[in-house]
Amino acid sequence: MRVSLRLLRYFAAAADTGSTTAAARQLNVSQPSVSVAIRELETLFGAALFARDAGARMTLTRFGVRKLAEAREILRAATAFEAGGPGDGAAGEVQIGVFSTLAPVYLPVLLRLARERYPALTVRFMEGDLAQMEEGLRSGYIEFALTYDVGLPAEIDRECLAELPPYGLVPAASKLARGRGGVSLHALAREPLILVDLPHSREFLMAPFWQYGLHPEVRYRVASLELARGMVANGLGVALLITQAPPATVAGGVAQRPIREQTLRQPLVIARLAGAQRSAASELLAGCARDAVREAMAAS
Repeated sequence: MRVSLRLLRYFAAAADTGSTTAAARQLNVSQPSVSVAIRELETLFGAALFARDAGARMTLTRFGVRKLAEAREILRAATAFEAGGPGDGAAGEVQIGVFSTLAPVYLPVLLRLARERYPALTVRFMEGDLAQMEEGLRSGYIEFALTYDVGLPAEIDRECLAELPPYGLVPAASKLARGRGGVSLHALAREPLILVDLPHSREFLMAPFWQYGLHPEVRYRVASLELARGMVANGLGVALLITQAPPATVAGGVAQRPIREQTLRQPLVIARLAGAQRSAASELLAGCARDAVREAMAAS
């Protein structure tokens, strides 16, 4: 049996969607066609690509993660070959990752710029936490990540786009919202804290307090900025954040206040696996990412 692009597309779709049924719907083929394709590949390799638990989402085995990265490289090259002329990078497909708290601010702008500039370029993305960004880069699932430079190992290259200071998010009706010159970390530390509790995120959001020997009471732990903003708006506590909200989505009842003390700034970076081949299409999309950050920061 020879490996075909069709088999690789079916394999990648099943990995993306987590089921052969969803993959078949995405590809507009029958579900058995996807199942047979995966079995053919597993027979060829003599190893399982997916761990199959009854009623659970299909998850890649360690071997499957490696083969998926290889499959994506082949599919990207095939798409570019079909769509582009010599040296044409403005076509094909690019898969990127975006840290989940950054995605609402920068990803819509990035996608708009890419669509305007390179209409033949297909952009696929995954949202995830910082650990998932690193894993996506290591596995080859994504070509680059728009993320914070937190806990990234030495084998990940970083291109710094901005250094973002933390700010306090407080109820709009509170005294903290009315103070001139921002809000002090000491004042925030006396209030119940709502912490965005994602891998690595919790540490860099607590670091400004620890820098000044402060240990606020963490009253609630949440997994999204939207929930943190809603809880602050309802007077349940305060939050320390890095990512600015898009102006159109700032919830009523909250105020964003700069921090008075000098604190560490968080680098916002384009992260790539060191030594990995960079396609012309991914370089064009990285340019859109740079401009998206500049545009979103100017708007906020």
